[in-house]
Amino acid sequence: MLSRLTLTILAENRVTDARLLAEQGLSVFVESSAGNLLFDTGQTDAFIHNARELNIDLADIKAIVLSHGHYDHTGGLPYYLREIKPADVYCHPSISNKKFKVYPGGTLNIGVPWDESKIKAAGAHFIYKSHPYELLPDIWLSGEIPRNSKYESIDEVYQQRVLESYIHDELHDDMSLVLNTVKGLVILLGCGHSGPVNSIKHSMRITENRHVHAVVGGMHLAHTPEDRIKKIIHNLEKINPDFIVPLHCTGFPAVHRMYDRFKNRVLLLNAGDRFTVR
Repeated sequence: MLSRLTLTILAENRVTDARLLAEQGLSVFVESSAGNLLFDTGQTDAFIHNARELNIDLADIKAIVLSHGHYDHTGGLPYYLREIKPADVYCHPSISNKKFKVYPGGTLNIGVPWDESKIKAAGAHFIYKSHPYELLPDIWLSGEIPRNSKYESIDEVYQQRVLESYIHDELHDDMSLVLNTVKGLVILLGCGHSGPVNSIKHSMRITENRHVHAVVGGMHLAHTPEDRIKKIIHNLEKINPDFIVPLHCTGFPAVHRMYDRFKNRVLLLNAGDRFTVR
């Protein structure tokens, strides 16, 4: 088990430190006793700016993990390769699928904002995983997350283009990073499209650890109906994590209900903040 872990939020929708930048996106620097990783890269180079302001050396990582193929989690990758160094990049094989979101006024491209062949030429060495994989000792990439709960589903507004047709995007590329620490599991979610409960239970299965110290990241509940939020929080209560750290796309209604239920076990972190396990 990891004896030491610090998560530093490098890109996030919120910021309070005037030195730092906020953006619609997520990036987390993972510093552990097994080695350092970068989880997601936000939308732009904001995570690099923030890391420099926080005196974090982004060259000191073993690899980059991309949670899924949306622009606000992958857009910073070209900046990293250009400004820092080439890198191993762990992700799902369908990371570069053509992804869209349907709005009343039209369809928006929300996929990766780079060409895969060009990003490889720039120094990205992609390592594709679709099944659980131990990336470093006691640090697991979840692989595809089974969708077992009836109340966590992918909205029909998410589509992908296959040839000339648009089909429902089930977002099978959505993966989490699972850190098995001395205090219990710390589970990092990008957007948690698979559902926070599905993601947590899958993490428990692959590590055979039933105690969740913290679930950290986006939970994609900003526009979720209230009855679904209630079901998710009810099932989070059954899991009973020590801490919940809602970021990015979790949304104020869900955060409010989480705090109402879990009180000070809910930590509202901003860009530049840290979560530490020792």
